[in-house]
Amino acid sequence: MITIPALTLADLLLPMRWTVWGIALATVVFIARQARHVAPQVRRTSAALVAVTAVLLPLLPTPGAALQQGIRIGSLIASLLVTINLLSRAAARVPRVRDLLEKLYHVPPSRRYGVISLASQFFGGLLGLAGIAMMMETAARQKNLSYQDKLSSFSAVTRGYAALSLWSPMYSNMSIVLAMYEGAHWAGVLPVALAVTALFLVLGITLDKLFGSHRHARVQASAVSATELVREGWPVLLGMFGFLSFMVLTSRGLGLPISAVIIATAPAAAWLLNAHLHGGIAAYGMATRQLTLDMSSFRGMSGEVMMFMASGCAGTVIGSAIPAAWTAAIGAAVAGSPALACLTISSVIVLMSAGALHPMLSAVIVGASLDPAQLGLPVLAHLTAVLVGWGLAIIVTPFSVVSALASRWSGIPVFMISFGANAVFVLLALGTSASMLGLLVRLMAA
Repeated sequence: MITIPALTLADLLLPMRWTVWGIALATVVFIARQARHVAPQVRRTSAALVAVTAVLLPLLPTPGAALQQGIRIGSLIASLLVTINLLSRAAARVPRVRDLLEKLYHVPPSRRYGVISLASQFFGGLLGLAGIAMMMETAARQKNLSYQDKLSSFSAVTRGYAALSLWSPMYSNMSIVLAMYEGAHWAGVLPVALAVTALFLVLGITLDKLFGSHRHARVQASAVSATELVREGWPVLLGMFGFLSFMVLTSRGLGLPISAVIIATAPAAAWLLNAHLHGGIAAYGMATRQLTLDMSSFRGMSGEVMMFMASGCAGTVIGSAIPAAWTAAIGAAVAGSPALACLTISSVIVLMSAGALHPMLSAVIVGASLDPAQLGLPVLAHLTAVLVGWGLAIIVTPFSVVSALASRWSGIPVFMISFGANAVFVLLALGTSASMLGLLVRLMAA
């Protein structure tokens, strides 16, 4: 688990053939040594994806390049997951962070959805999936929430995830999509991604105001005001924002991919935070032991690593193997309408994921097969449409990790917490985001 992020970092800084095959070798050894931690269904799914990859690979004009890109995609996801989890585990030990999470759910019911949606942009956006899991775990501890309040709170977290996955560099979504477009940079995508994020947040709050049966619930005497929440949480939010700003400035100043900065600095930040929590003379030694212990616990992630690598390779190979005549027909059908082209990209990803295909695999296949030139879209709009489809697919399909987490912590059936709670939101989000991107394309062309 140390070798995979280290070689991924080396490949991001100086891409070479030996780093890619070194990553592949390290991954195979890791999975083989930790095979007992891989669930049977993950083994079967991964084996099927490997078989599809092996069959289609010889049919490609450049099989080596496609396979290398798939390995890079899989290793990047695994590396981000491990390094960000180190930081998230350290942050979860901070008492002020736990207290702030608890108070989020004591906000008056009429304002709770908006507060949780906004908070998810900080906890999820800066602590990764572990931050989202922390918010769900805290919601599960609230004994005074009715069924509708619980559904609203978990919907706020999951929809907030769909919004933050558009802009946060802590998630593989942004890193993988950027890797698919030569010359694309996070800073260039950020303004458009934040605009769509704001659209998703406003859309979710509006739906909650219109249809939330809890909106007229009586405010409890122990309710937390917005002023108290800000007073309690500003040091936490400032620390998170400061770390993100440091990574962005480092990336821009040194001309490095922000994924490389995250992989390099997140473990160091986790070590410093652990040292601060332990305090005293022995703080640094205790921090090192804690970091080693946290890293060793990731041996249970061999199933995730296997799935990421299989999905990354299969996605690039399948996307490259789709006949050009098929994609040309789709391009001709949406030619002249940027909004329709963006809607097609996002909707196809959502529909493929709803059919039990992994959202990452769906996004990679669509992004690789329906390229910007075929649809007549600028790279920025095409890239954002892929991110929109990927983020929405994760929250609406019952087969995603986020849906499984929400169901486990809430006790609500997985179909209800995913498709039942988010179907209307996803349909409206697809339409409004496509309209926004279509308008952007026309303004860029004017």
